Amino acid sequence: MKKIFFAVLFFISFEIIFSQSHISTQAHQTPVTALATLEGTIGEDKTVFSSGLDGFLIKWSEDGLGEHYQISDLAIQMIARSPKGNDIAVYTTDGASTNMVSVWNFNTLTRKYAYRFSDPITSLSYSAKGNYVICGTASVKGTYFLNTNTGSITSKKLKESSGAVNMVVTSDTENTAVMYSPIGTLTYYNLRTGQRKARFNTEPNLTQTGMFNNSVFFAGYNNGTLYVVQATTGKTIGKYSINSENPILIISNNKQDLYYILNENRQFKLFKVQNDRNKSVIQPQLIRTFSGLGQNEKIVSATITENTIYAGTNLGNIFTFDNSESERVDSLLPITDNMYDHIYDVDVIEENFYFLTPNAIFLSSYDNGIVDKKGINPGYTNLITYSQGVILWSKETKRPVQYLDLSSGKLSTLFTPKNNIQNIRLFNNSLIYIEGNSIVNRFNITNANSEQLYIGTGIQDAVLYNETDLYIAKTSATNPQVPFLYVNTKTKETVPLSLKGNVAYSLSFDNSVDSPEIYGILIKTDSSNKLQTTVFAWEPNSKVSRTILSISEEDGDAFSYLSWPTLYTNIGKSQVKSYNLIGKKSFEYKRSASLPLKVSKNKTRIVVLNRDGSISWYNQNTSNVIADWYLTTDGQWFEFSGN
Repeated sequence: MKKIFFAVLFFISFEIIFSQSHISTQAHQTPVTALATLEGTIGEDKTVFSSGLDGFLIKWSEDGLGEHYQISDLAIQMIARSPKGNDIAVYTTDGASTNMVSVWNFNTLTRKYAYRFSDPITSLSYSAKGNYVICGTASVKGTYFLNTNTGSITSKKLKESSGAVNMVVTSDTENTAVMYSPIGTLTYYNLRTGQRKARFNTEPNLTQTGMFNNSVFFAGYNNGTLYVVQATTGKTIGKYSINSENPILIISNNKQDLYYILNENRQFKLFKVQNDRNKSVIQPQLIRTFSGLGQNEKIVSATITENTIYAGTNLGNIFTFDNSESERVDSLLPITDNMYDHIYDVDVIEENFYFLTPNAIFLSSYDNGIVDKKGINPGYTNLITYSQGVILWSKETKRPVQYLDLSSGKLSTLFTPKNNIQNIRLFNNSLIYIEGNSIVNRFNITNANSEQLYIGTGIQDAVLYNETDLYIAKTSATNPQVPFLYVNTKTKETVPLSLKGNVAYSLSFDNSVDSPEIYGILIKTDSSNKLQTTVFAWEPNSKVSRTILSISEEDGDAFSYLSWPTLYTNIGKSQVKSYNLIGKKSFEYKRSASLPLKVSKNKTRIVVLNRDGSISWYNQNTSNVIADWYLTTDGQWFEFSGN
């Protein structure tokens, strides 16, 4: 057993926005997608933002500490900092239909506004004075100007459609903008009149594009070649073969020279393309070699501020180094540190909780603060408390479902699914599990018998209400075309229920209550043809539904969790909400640095599992976070106070 380790507390709490960040050197959990600096702004010129596929923004200060805040459960692909110093624009996407640009004030952790685009974003930048966020899109319209003062899209900034562009840079006065199109053009626009000033043909299909040396030169990369272009003519003045599939260009309009990084085995090299009196460029020169990358680690993003380069890796680490020349190989350590273990799942056991990490199962609670390692995790991501141990399973896999007796340490296989498991629920001594979104099965733990209860398509969730009544949440796009079904497990009779919507999921009920209602999440189209996410209740006896909570947006990952008489949900993604089913009152809990993923509860405390693998503790009737806990890699709790 290990007692809780109370760390030095770093926290920022903002009462009006129901959230807080946390400060640490923890790395991103995913590749670092972008880095953004802000030269020339006093107080911000030595800070750097990093973003990741994990949806986190991290603001790194000069002392190497990072202020972490998760703004989305989607991947962040691009970021841009406002010259005014307070705001940051962010592009998040699911890689398909969801493409959103949002603007955040990171000082207060507030989202000022957000815009959904029907096409992917191809460039994101601020104008020189910060009056516009400029969004390039993969559409015929091409470029959109977002007025940062009014929060509205300026529709008539250009007299013509720019088409798809992947770079937009304005002059210092914001009177002129230059845009690069992958069809191979550099186009200059007068932003006061919207008229095109000039267009030059140049190299097509360039990526990682940018301006340097105060817009004298333009550069980009394509298929093993680095191109440097005279920006005011479109003429290629440098064409250099790079012996690498994935060089990382470091381009800044404030810098006279261009830099790039080439990855090697556990090393990387820094090259410089230097100017010759602003008229031409000199062959790339190797100026530094660095070691310190981990196995299979490589640099995937980089930026420069003053003479310092920040580089992010595919493993989520951040390195920093200067651009001075050196013949020696310098050994680097990242400024980041993976000091925390990731908690995969949590479940209540009387007044304590089980916590599942990649390697172990721990027993702990807020009130005793003891970390008691109860067993080894043989590679699972989910657990369910049962009898003297836990049932272990992994979502979206065919791994055997196993029972670990924590009193003896014995691990036994319950069953092996034929298809990927989508969900498992415990009902008395039975497991109700969904295979491949098409089959609902029951496994009797006592006699080890399996039974198929329903076969269909588009299944999202299922609960066994009693021994004969099964309720299934599904998509209405498949037959029968309703989101909610009743199935008699004895006769196999299937009855479509009168719940209207596109898809239902995340069902919950309490069989210890007389004639319990069933609760769940429903996405439907409202009267104005917009998507809406609701928490609904279904009364099995009267076959009547009612709406409990609702938001005017789609949230396909929301959960419902019932601890009678309180229903918990995270619709809207950012906060946990509770609804007292007796008093008919709703309540919101302030979020931590990461977005909530799951709720569990004993008699006195609520614990929220966050997407970054941390947990947040709450009292039932107060909104403040009592504390955020991170489990360190050596099995101790690291606490960030929420008060």
